[in-house]
Amino acid sequence: MPDILLLAMAAVLLALSGAFSGLNIGLMMARPDDLKRKARQGDAIAARVYRYRKDGYNLIFCILLGNVGVNTAMSILLGNMTNGVIGGLTATLLITMFGEILPQAIFTQRGYQITRYFFWLLDVIYVLFWPLAKPMSKLLNRWVGKETPQLYSHQELEQIIHEHAERSDSPVDYDESRIAAGALQFSKKTAGDLVTPMDEVFAVDLDDELDATLLAHIKHAGHSRIPVRSDGHLVGILYVKDVVGRELPLPISQLYRDKIHDIDARSRLDTVLSRFIQTHNHLFVVVDGEDERGIITLEDVIEEILGQEIEDEYDDEI
Repeated sequence: MPDILLLAMAAVLLALSGAFSGLNIGLMMARPDDLKRKARQGDAIAARVYRYRKDGYNLIFCILLGNVGVNTAMSILLGNMTNGVIGGLTATLLITMFGEILPQAIFTQRGYQITRYFFWLLDVIYVLFWPLAKPMSKLLNRWVGKETPQLYSHQELEQIIHEHAERSDSPVDYDESRIAAGALQFSKKTAGDLVTPMDEVFAVDLDDELDATLLAHIKHAGHSRIPVRSDGHLVGILYVKDVVGRELPLPISQLYRDKIHDIDARSRLDTVLSRFIQTHNHLFVVVDGEDERGIITLEDVIEEILGQEIEDEYDDEI
């Protein structure tokens, strides 16, 4: 056989060796759950790759069998072209550099996207090695267990979000990362962590009379809902909108709404937010057993999610 033909065959085998090596690391780095998520978002390449990657053991067997086959063939071919020692050394150097290091570096950098150029090769080895690879992959699934989706802790998710925000090419900006991190954190906190103590709450007494002076204090406080106190307990809410257009003075007892919800101080903030939504309220009394510790508002919870205070000139009044 002409030497030029032998060299051409060796080059083809070396290229296949590099392709198998690169596919091995490129595909196994892509987790099935990530590919499935991208496929649902319309990534056609991820959808195709997922078809191979969802059975990782079968994929490994097919790629490794193909890689071993072409490397063995190339070693034999180069050995026939030269003496045994030189052929073996040449094959080792070529496979190490162009069949392992270079393709793995390329596939690691480019990720699963580059595998689209090798779908034909994957289809070929899947057909060729199916009788051997499929039974072995089933055995490994039984012995070792299937791959499980990767789950992240709150701290890991927060770190991932911050890392995205810090990169200049990230689609996640600082404000989005702050809100996302706040949403992850707020479920760890409780109503007791955000409570405004009773001695700091701006409230009116049930026995008070709403006159021009008291109305001026309410306007200065800057709140649309004022807790109503009786005998040291909060018994209702005075809505400022209920006062608009009324002739003063009037007793608070005729203006307030005698329905105010309470929530346990140990309730997590996600539960508090759900209660706000379910009851269509914006203010709860925070209780610890029989004791009223203070109040929590919808604004408090939203601020915790946003990671930033929603300030106005009256924030220090409550």
